[in-house]
Amino acid sequence: MFEAKNISFSYPDGTMVFRNLNFKVNEGEVISIVGPSGAGKSTLLNCISTKLQLSEGSLYLNEVKVLGPEEKLMKSHYDISIIDQSFEHDEFFTIRENINGELLHLTKSDREQFLNQLLDVFQLQKLADVKSGKLSGGEKQRLSMACALAKEPSLLLLDEPFVHLDVHLNWSIGKYIRDLAKLRSMKVILVTHQGEDALSWSDRIWFFKSGELKSKYTPEQAYFKPKSLYEGMFFGELNSVYFENKQKLFRPVDYKLNYEKGLSKIEVKFQSSDFRGHYYANFFKLSNNKSIVLYSQYILSNLKQIYV
Repeated sequence: MFEAKNISFSYPDGTMVFRNLNFKVNEGEVISIVGPSGAGKSTLLNCISTKLQLSEGSLYLNEVKVLGPEEKLMKSHYDISIIDQSFEHDEFFTIRENINGELLHLTKSDREQFLNQLLDVFQLQKLADVKSGKLSGGEKQRLSMACALAKEPSLLLLDEPFVHLDVHLNWSIGKYIRDLAKLRSMKVILVTHQGEDALSWSDRIWFFKSGELKSKYTPEQAYFKPKSLYEGMFFGELNSVYFENKQKLFRPVDYKLNYEKGLSKIEVKFQSSDFRGHYYANFFKLSNNKSIVLYSQYILSNLKQIYV
């Protein structure tokens, strides 16, 4: 288990980034921390990875206290790997050499097997003998992820890991890391401002704003039952309507065309439709001139009312 107890961080000028955070991450669990840019998410990961020294509080990994950079010589922890935008690897070594350098804890046969697996998952086979200094941004990020996993860390930290990845790689790498976490009881913390990525990745989702963990959700709760319009919008398009001065939030798929007990009627006027591959996003105006969007497999140009 990884545990944070009453942790706080502030800069030397006194600017507080986060205060008195408490949380736990269990074996094999993937936690996503979602929130706006500038909320302190990356700073939190840098403290957990021991790149930065906490102002207060303690971290524990497998019941052993994690020492900060002011308490030891190295600004790293052998059992914690972080993947961020720094792409830390030796630019004069090839991809193969960089990954191999993180596999020295394995036997030669296991090392070769794991190396080939990582090259395959991150689609680096054809670049295996290219020096990393000649790679593109996306290729460097994939190499950094492969090196981080090669260490077989107890705790893996991911800071906006999909910035340079293609959509198909996003899905396949995400699935691989989730499966590896379960297989090896690896704890994973992902931070992102793209909440939709977190929905498919996570066992639990925490919403982080202004240095505080505002809400904790399951992926289903984050999507269908957000605590506010602001938080809900991080996980996809969300509609807001009012009945008797009470706000009702609903996703573009969460509506009915026919009345059912307990539902409320909304008059709608069709405006336009966007084709998005396997569905259409249909945009409507309400009587108060506010807009909503409804998803469907076809254009809803003749729709006059819905029930939510």
